[in-house]
Amino acid sequence: MKKSFKFYLCLIPLVYLGFLLEAQTSSPVPTPAPASVPAPSSFVDSLGLKFVPVPGTTTLFCTSMTRVRDYAKFVEVNHREIVRPDFAQTQDDPVVMVSWEDAMAFCSWLTGKEHASKVLPPAWKYRLPTDAEWNAAVGLPSENAKPLDLTGSSSEQPVYPWGTDWPPPKGAGNYNPSLGVDSYRYTSPVKSFAPNANGLYDMGGNAWEWCMDSFNDSVDFRVLRGASWNMRNPGDLLSSARVGNHPDIHLDTYSFRCVIECPEEPAPTPVSVPTVAPSPSASNSASASH
Repeated sequence: MKKSFKFYLCLIPLVYLGFLLEAQTSSPVPTPAPASVPAPSSFVDSLGLKFVPVPGTTTLFCTSMTRVRDYAKFVEVNHREIVRPDFAQTQDDPVVMVSWEDAMAFCSWLTGKEHASKVLPPAWKYRLPTDAEWNAAVGLPSENAKPLDLTGSSSEQPVYPWGTDWPPPKGAGNYNPSLGVDSYRYTSPVKSFAPNANGLYDMGGNAWEWCMDSFNDSVDFRVLRGASWNMRNPGDLLSSARVGNHPDIHLDTYSFRCVIECPEEPAPTPVSVPTVAPSPSASNSASASH
């Protein structure tokens, strides 16, 4: 009987040692910081418009301006009056005679439509690009990123959507016929010319494009970028050139393209396993065994 008692007594340190090993292996693995879910490499909306990321921004840019066919769906659903230019257009031309207010309403409609159909993630929304986002999209280097109005001047090297040379080469875009770089008198179908390095079409020429910003901090004017089919002077065609106009005006040289604001959403935080502390009774036993 004494031998059995001594045997079990000898087992106590071994049992406690096993308990300590188990407690150590139960310690939590350090929890990493939540990862971010990045925006996709591209996205195609319900109208068939493609959006791609642009370095230096947190948005997805539409590769083309909004087409006549896209805007027609918005007009039909919302029973709006469409204002047509005095020249013929194809369904794939950029829609013109669109005000800043019209463009904003289109973005709001498309956001609501695609949230309802679950095409667009809940945190994403369509809007116009900002002036700064436009700079990144057109490929302005940092030293040329300050926008200029058409009456401004700069000692910096001129930068155009096609490069730094003047005049523009053949196929540079849809500009005034006097430049002889394209065969279109008015607007041309989107994607008629090569895209820029970011995969975006018509970042120069075809039609001016509305941006979100106020022009020179004026609440009565909004920024437009990119020049149009009617522009021919070197200052007009600079990548940094910008004009401003009333948000309710409709001109046959004004259009827009959408961007998607897609904030990164944190991934689920990993759950850590809590540390199992030894019980007081086990600690007392350990002290007695030593």
